[in-house]
Amino acid sequence: MRWRGWLPYLSLLLLLIPLLFGQGAEQSFLPYDEGLYVWRARSMLVSGDWLVPRSWDTVHYHKPPGFYWLLAAGFSLGGLSEWTARLPSVLASIITTLLLYDLGKRLIAPAAAWWGALLLNLHFIWFSYSRQATPDILTVMLGVVGVWCLLRAEAVAAGANGWRLAAGVSLGLGILFRSVMGLIPLAALLPYLILERRRHGHWQSPWLWSGVAVGVAPLLVWLGLVTWQDGWAPLQALTGFVGRAVVRTRQGNGVFYYLWNVPLQGFPWPLLALLGWRAVPGGYRSLLWGYPLVVFLGLSAIATRLPHYSLMLLPWLSLWAGLGLTRVGVMFAGGVKSRWVARTWAYGLGLLGGTLVLLTTILYPRLVAQVPEVALYRWPALGLGGCWVWLPLCWLCRYRWRRVWPGVRVWLGLMVAGPYLTLTLLGAMGLVGNYRPDVKPFLQQPPLAELLQQVQVHFVRQGNGDEAQILLSIYTPRLGQWYPEPAALPPGSWAWVQPNFSLPRSRYRVAAVYAGWRLVQVRE
Repeated sequence: MRWRGWLPYLSLLLLLIPLLFGQGAEQSFLPYDEGLYVWRARSMLVSGDWLVPRSWDTVHYHKPPGFYWLLAAGFSLGGLSEWTARLPSVLASIITTLLLYDLGKRLIAPAAAWWGALLLNLHFIWFSYSRQATPDILTVMLGVVGVWCLLRAEAVAAGANGWRLAAGVSLGLGILFRSVMGLIPLAALLPYLILERRRHGHWQSPWLWSGVAVGVAPLLVWLGLVTWQDGWAPLQALTGFVGRAVVRTRQGNGVFYYLWNVPLQGFPWPLLALLGWRAVPGGYRSLLWGYPLVVFLGLSAIATRLPHYSLMLLPWLSLWAGLGLTRVGVMFAGGVKSRWVARTWAYGLGLLGGTLVLLTTILYPRLVAQVPEVALYRWPALGLGGCWVWLPLCWLCRYRWRRVWPGVRVWLGLMVAGPYLTLTLLGAMGLVGNYRPDVKPFLQQPPLAELLQQVQVHFVRQGNGDEAQILLSIYTPRLGQWYPEPAALPPGSWAWVQPNFSLPRSRYRVAAVYAGWRLVQVRE
């Protein structure tokens, strides 16, 4: 590939660096689900037992151990920190973006593919989960890698079986990291594998299915070892969790949940996707239409419908949105006679931008007096509004005042620059990534910080731990053991004690309190 061929990849990479790597001075974990993954991975590392995921007295067989292993390995190399824990998701997001562009070049057009790859990262939920220590972005990446390898197998005469094997391994590993959700990318490939089998021959190839078996093998080996050790309990926990996910509705989200949730949380790009899906070329519609359709039906069929499950849809919707964005650009340039869609789009976003500019400038003193919390988001909101407010002015310059400038690239650039600038500021200011800003300042107080570095701290709790217990279990430097009640603590020991226990002053000295959890010393 000549150097000009690398420019789109390099430009995407340069845009992703401030978007994904910029962060505030302080970071803290989100207790659910990020904190749970980190805490269980830390427990693996502390206990030396990499076979059984656990948190204190509770074993967790209901999820495959792949992501726990990845985090624990990272902690053993780079220490426990938010940066170390979140690095796999950041790298997975970058790889997905670059591969999505490469896929889009083959499936649609280079310009639309570039815009689609960038728009993927401008969905707030994708941006947020790319900066969290969860397996969701990694699972999406494995699915995209599988598709990319299969298309590579189509494109090469020699070595096609190697690419099929790599595709199968990638798809199989998705199950190791995400359980039943990891099956959805494999199922989503069925329209492509079956309907176009005569062209590519993947469906009949033993190399693809051998790769899937290789990818699933670590999970089967782990399941066999823990079943040998603990009987049928691990298998029952894993299948029981899958069964509950399939039949148990969460948060009252019905079968049509993703029809409104995805457009709402991804605004405004899903609206562009509606414009772009009709322009999908005919060559690979089994992928561009079939893959997201199967993903959508699979997610809707599973009763546990949560917002982050829709991450699997976003790469393909982003390619549609890239097609829609280029289509709007053609309308702006006058390439199609019917320009009302582009005009409505420009005035709609311009109205939203103007509203944000007013709220963050002229009306800001009154707004912040009534809602003080909005002060944190003033500059990100102003960045979005300041870019979008120019869109209708660009339209007027071109069609009312007959000016050649600004051109299509400026118009599209302003459209995308607003969300890009907003998300970059949210990350750089620590508004995304520092999910519990009170925990570290509390633990870093000089007397308490020195104490925690010197003594081993036990935990006293019964039942399920709350958010505070998860954070304290992660950030306490020297962990002791779990005890079911304060009376079991050894004399002279230190412990974090659950809020619902009574602690007589004659026996326990309270040194600090965080969210009801008391750091106590048992008197001699």
